[in-house]
Amino acid sequence: MFESWPTVEPPGGPGAGWSACAPDGLLAEALSGQSGGSCAERLERVAAWERVIAWAQAAQLREIAGFVTEAGSDPEFGDDAEQAHRSACASIGLVTRVAAGTAANRVHDASVLVERLPAIWDALSSGRITLPSARAVAEETLGLDARHLDEAQTRILERAAGQTTGQVRAHAKRVVARLDAEAVRRRAEQARRERSVSLDPEPDGMATLRAYLPAHEAVAAYEVLGDYARRAGCPDNARTMDARRADALVDLILRPGTPDPDEPPTAGRNRASAQILVTVSLTTLLGLDQLPAELAGYGPIPADVARELAAEGTWRRLITDPVTGSLLDFGTARYRPPPNLAEFVITRDQTCGFPGCRVPAHRCRLDHTVPFDPQTRAGPTNADDLRPLSRAHHLLKHSPGWSLVRNSDDSLTWTAPTGHRFTRHPPRIGEPDRAPAPVTPSPRESPPEQATTPGAGPEP
Repeated sequence: MFESWPTVEPPGGPGAGWSACAPDGLLAEALSGQSGGSCAERLERVAAWERVIAWAQAAQLREIAGFVTEAGSDPEFGDDAEQAHRSACASIGLVTRVAAGTAANRVHDASVLVERLPAIWDALSSGRITLPSARAVAEETLGLDARHLDEAQTRILERAAGQTTGQVRAHAKRVVARLDAEAVRRRAEQARRERSVSLDPEPDGMATLRAYLPAHEAVAAYEVLGDYARRAGCPDNARTMDARRADALVDLILRPGTPDPDEPPTAGRNRASAQILVTVSLTTLLGLDQLPAELAGYGPIPADVARELAAEGTWRRLITDPVTGSLLDFGTARYRPPPNLAEFVITRDQTCGFPGCRVPAHRCRLDHTVPFDPQTRAGPTNADDLRPLSRAHHLLKHSPGWSLVRNSDDSLTWTAPTGHRFTRHPPRIGEPDRAPAPVTPSPRESPPEQATTPGAGPEP
């Protein structure tokens, strides 16, 4: 599935906040002289400092890359390249007061971002992305052929500025898969041959049991364990969700069919279910191309695996037009379908409606954007009004100072107590190649205009 990308607007509209100022030493000096002010002003300074931090980290990486390059040709650092590199890493560790492994990682980051991914480094330098996001891109593009790097950086950066690190990683994974589908297939085949189960001793009488599995099998197994865990929940059950998953795993392997004493009597242990979504292009399903499919909760999977899953008939398959990305077929083979309306909303929205939240829609509650009043029956119960919200963001919506409106293009705009607006654009079932243009809330649902923050710098 493809997450939406949020846009952020400070109170007062464009040109009204510190967060749009170009990060550099002058901005850092200006911010250092600021104190006090309203919550909105403070939040703007937090955002501006985040950009300054990214700028400073990019500058340091550039210096590290330059230092390592110069050290490689300086006989004072060793007689060969390996010796010079080791000496350079040690020097970096000493001056930055970090361990040898951390220093080596910084040298690696500098080499990859400055020399191999210059557009990603530039985005970090301008404060559009954070260092963790830049590292995620570096990791996901590690095996990508050099001829695809420029296009990959361009496509990743189309959305990266408004995404969390997890979303940047997920999108980078998809971009790489679409640019080099054959390489994805080869890597998947090799990785599948290395599947394994391992046992690692832990303190306090515990151990970690690890299973390295094909993604579709791991996702399905996790969903089934989650279903057992949810069925075992009751008011007097003190176990956490993770503990119940662990107990379910042990029961299923060692004591199949044994009832859980904490489980409600009506919840049979043989009735676990899982909602698994696989998005695949029609041309891929017909074997006309090898475009990767999308496994909900994981990311891209090879085309041949998707065709295999679709043929099994136990997964919800979403067949899309390869050109437009629009939904062509909504497969009916699934373990336990919910009511049609909820099913449509869950499939359409894919994740929680809060910007940056990646909780799958089927684990969320369906919320009325226009509140439903049980006494007056006001508030529509239809696909336009319903949105999946995680428990945390459902509570946030009803917290003082927060508001949520649906815009004419089906995007959602959240307004914080400071007046900052955060827009979550609608996701698509198929691959969206371009980010949407900025959206203005529809007149009937526009939140009230906010006053410009006194003393604040320009808005992003």
